[in-house]
Amino acid sequence: MPVAIDVGQRVLVYNPSHGWTLAYFVTAQQNNDNKLQILTCRLSNCHHKATSQDHYRYPPERVALNDTIGNNLNVGTRVLCMPSGDADTSRYIDKPLRGIITEQPSSINNQRYLIFADNDSPFYLRSIAIHLLLESLSNYLSKVDLGTKHYIENYVLTYPKRRLVNISAKDHINIELNGQWVDAIVSKVEGSLMRVFLPILNKHEWLYRGSLRLQPLFNSVSSYEPPCKRFAVNKETTIDNKCHFLLIPLNQGWKRQIRNDLGTIVYISPCGQMFTDAERLYSYLFQIDSLLNIKQFSFDMNCRVTQKFISLKQSIVQMEDYANERENVPLMLVNEYDSTLPKIFEYITDRIPLTSDIVIDKSTIQGCSCTDGCLDTTKCACWKKTYDGIIESHYYEDLIGELKELFNDDDENIENMRLYLYEALSKRNYGYKHGRLLEKIHSGIYECNGKCKCDSRCTNRCVQFGVNTLLQIYNTSEKGWGVRTLYDLPAGTYLSCYAGEVLNDEDANRRGVQKNMGDVYFTALDFVASLNSSSRKPRPMMNMNNVSHVDNMNVNSDLQQHNGNGHTYMEEENIPIEKTKAFLEYQQANYDPGIFVMDAHLKGNVSRFYNHSCSPNVFVQNVFIESWDVRFPWVAFFTVSHIKAGTELVWDYSYEVDTVENRVLHCRCGSEECRHRLL
Repeated sequence: MPVAIDVGQRVLVYNPSHGWTLAYFVTAQQNNDNKLQILTCRLSNCHHKATSQDHYRYPPERVALNDTIGNNLNVGTRVLCMPSGDADTSRYIDKPLRGIITEQPSSINNQRYLIFADNDSPFYLRSIAIHLLLESLSNYLSKVDLGTKHYIENYVLTYPKRRLVNISAKDHINIELNGQWVDAIVSKVEGSLMRVFLPILNKHEWLYRGSLRLQPLFNSVSSYEPPCKRFAVNKETTIDNKCHFLLIPLNQGWKRQIRNDLGTIVYISPCGQMFTDAERLYSYLFQIDSLLNIKQFSFDMNCRVTQKFISLKQSIVQMEDYANERENVPLMLVNEYDSTLPKIFEYITDRIPLTSDIVIDKSTIQGCSCTDGCLDTTKCACWKKTYDGIIESHYYEDLIGELKELFNDDDENIENMRLYLYEALSKRNYGYKHGRLLEKIHSGIYECNGKCKCDSRCTNRCVQFGVNTLLQIYNTSEKGWGVRTLYDLPAGTYLSCYAGEVLNDEDANRRGVQKNMGDVYFTALDFVASLNSSSRKPRPMMNMNNVSHVDNMNVNSDLQQHNGNGHTYMEEENIPIEKTKAFLEYQQANYDPGIFVMDAHLKGNVSRFYNHSCSPNVFVQNVFIESWDVRFPWVAFFTVSHIKAGTELVWDYSYEVDTVENRVLHCRCGSEECRHRLL
């Protein structure tokens, strides 16, 4: 507990219907970390005995000691400030306010505490009107936004060292108001505070002289990502999408400030609007019908959007666009070791069935009726299809079971419970978040499509726009050809989809044993098999540049594998298969449950060059866009975490050792967590 408290001691407790009232402390409950979690208190007018179990329970942020404090509390202490008749205060408080002590009493401030009130202006107050909250500072910081958290942490750690604006009464100063700089006139300076008059609002406001709402301080602690061009965006403006996608806003007149003091990023629009979070920025872009997209912005402090990777080695071969304009952005290829090029193949960006009998059914898709960019995911039909997959998937049985237990409504009301699950999954950010995917959705993602009423600004459209990251194919020397990023990439960034020829099982076996073909660029489209609760995690097979001994080995994932002779066998065939509801529905739709294979040997794209690593920075996601045919998902690649410019993009093939007889694969990924063998 942060403070000592005795049974029967008088406290103030907060109830939303009655405000702060007098009570008596009964018991305290702590969590596993010995942090105060719940306090049981008896209201002053309660008729129950002190030992009764019928008293009210309060979290520590709703309990304060009734006794007033002295003059020795530390900066960072959580307090409750009550209305006071003391005339010697910076402003009158008309209601109880919770806050943080940010300055101790001294002769400079006339023996008063400086308080930063929660979501309110700062003020000076004497100790007689201050009560000690039982909430710890760490508990409070866990509930505020990241910028506030970093600001307060930095303030407490560096106090009494502070940077204050040196200003006098009648001076003019620009302050931030609703994202814009406005003129203000200083009417009074009192210790670390200043009162300003805002002509635009015709009112006064108290401000802390170290606040970053003051433009002189804001500019002194910020650094800018330098732009390449400067012009505003309107309907007549044509945006050049050939550059790194995070550079596009900077090229259109936006500024990106790196706020090291707050640990956050500030975007400033050409008209002066400031944004510190993606939610508000997305709403702004949607409201003004901007040509820019929320995916082109990053609030990741680690991501430096203007730093381009430049190799120190001299290129012997350099191609500015290996894809020959088939991708949205140029795809560079370099060889810094010799003059060789990758084996010739046809560069494509789609999936091409090998034979006419392989038909990707596009008639079953349905669209949503959203016109708000699908911002409310619980009302979007496509989002709900993704959520339905999660609800029915065996991958998420524990999660869905826990959520159903928390459902307080009538258990027989299935529709209400499903809506509750939609809202819970939305709050947990399952699926795209501002154009990025932070966690793999094993049951698949269903993007909005051509039948939807939403447009390109939709929060559920990502993979369908194609490659927008500047990548470079390069000779890794030891592992053959690989792919690296030329710019920093935030976590969850979409990279590319696997493109190639779609083969049925028979054609895959036949091609896999051909000496001039092999299965080096195979990936199994095994989404149907993954719906089976007895199957293992999908393990598609791809580029084998960085492993040894790859002759005629053919490995697919989940239920089916191919041996060296090209025959298919069922793994764990004696184990009863418990079909999921989704799996049974797909079978009823007359889908062929067989697994198709995509081969990028003769036709493919940049994805065929991604290498394996036992410490991957890329993961694979099944996505459905123009078709809901579960046999043919798009195999999409996303970044696991923030990736620095120049880093190779690698993913885990997830093979299991000794699963193919007489086949051994040794790994040469070079990571500290290398398993040394893939097979």
